[in-house]
Formats: sequence, C-alpha cells, structure tokens
Amino acid sequence: MGADTMKARRVPAGHGWLWIKQAFGLFKMSPLIWIALCATLLLLGALLGMIPVLGTLFFQLIAPALTAGLILGCDAQKNGEELEITHLLAGFKSHGAQLITVGGIYLTGGLIILAIMGYLGGQPLVHALTAGHPDAQSITASHLADIAPLPVLVGLALLLPLLMAYWFAPALVVFGNMSAVAAMKTSLAACQANFAPFLVYGAITFGLLLLASLPLMLGFLVMIPISFISYYTSYQDVFGENPADAPASDLT
Repeated sequence: MGADTMKARRVPAGHGWLWIKQAFGLFKMSPLIWIALCATLLLLGALLGMIPVLGTLFFQLIAPALTAGLILGCDAQKNGEELEITHLLAGFKSHGAQLITVGGIYLTGGLIILAIMGYLGGQPLVHALTAGHPDAQSITASHLADIAPLPVLVGLALLLPLLMAYWFAPALVVFGNMSAVAAMKTSLAACQANFAPFLVYGAITFGLLLLASLPLMLGFLVMIPISFISYYTSYQDVFGENPADAPASDLT
C-alpha cells in the first residue's frame, strides 16, 4: 500500500457533538438514499446471519468494505456529487483486499476476546452471543444468572481498544491508502488521543438512540444513518484537511 502514516489532530471534547451535527447535515441532503443504503446493509447482515456461524463470520469480514462504501458516499456528497446506492460497494472496488483484512483482524480479535471470556467463566454469555440468534431473547435470565462479573468486565476492557482500532480504519484505508495493520494502529492512537470527544459523542449518541426507540422506533431511520455517517465526520475532523472550526492541536 501507499502511505503508512497520517497525521491526526487532538480536538476538543465538544467536537463529539459536532460530529453528530455534521452527520445530520449530510443525512438531510439525501435522506431517502441514506435510509435505503443502511436498510440494505442491515438486511444483508440479517440474511447472512441466518446461515449458522459462517454467515455472521462472513459479514464481519466484509463489514469494513461496506462501511468504507458509505464513507465514500459521504465524501461524494461533500464534493457536490450525488449519493447513490452503488456507493455501498465502492469500497470493494478501490481497496477490497485491505478492507477485508481489517475485517479479518477485527473478527480474530473478537473471537480471542470471546475465548478469554469463556475461559474466565463466561461460557453462557459466549454461547448466547455465538448461537446464531441476534435478538436479545437469546440471552435468557438463566444465562445471565450464571455469568460472573469478571468475564464481562474483562471482555469490555479488551473490546474497547479493538473498537478504537477499527473506528478510523476503513477511512484511513480508502483515503490514506494505508495498509490494514497501519490503519488500525493509527486509528487506535487517534482514538486514544481524542478520548474526550469520543466520550461526548458516545453519551449523546446513547441518549439519541434511547429517544429513537420511542413510539414505533421511527427515530432509528435517522439515527442508524447518522451513526454510519459519523465515521466520516469524525475522520474529517481528526485527519482531514478542513477540521471543524475550533482550536485543535496536532499529535506529535
């Protein structure tokens, strides 16, 4: 691949809200297309999830490429181009191998975390999460009663850096022409340096998702696209040439 490093910025905590605000701005430009894109992605995940074990594993592998397609769609909108359904597959065309590698690393990390949780006594939860039942009913009250706090806490502690390594990786691959490993290392470092805005982003997003779950859950038609678009808005703020208007410092 090309460049193995990209310069990240450390941005103020309040930018976590700006990422959401800017994401909504992009969503408003083509709301129906965004809803259709996200519905297609979720439907694909649900259909593959019907294939025991292998379907879910395959979806995890291709998820970064699908996310990259949505990010490329965001960039097209920003540059005055039309957002299209075909953007969903754009990541495969430009950087398919590296994006699937990101998915493979993320999947491997997730499986290792599950194995550690199982070893520490979290077998009921691991079984519920891997039994091929994506709905919450797969984790029964009897399962939860058998789970000790330790495997859950250890699992969450290990999952957080994995999620941080994933967050910017698809964008770094398609915009920075980085290798999968370099992109995930860079993403992890950038997320660590911007923990405060991510904390604000997470808290606000959680609150908005709760609101979206109210009457008929129609709010998810907006919140799911915004969640995907914020991969792009946060990337542009931390790595892009035109960050949000607020004091920021380059990471050294």
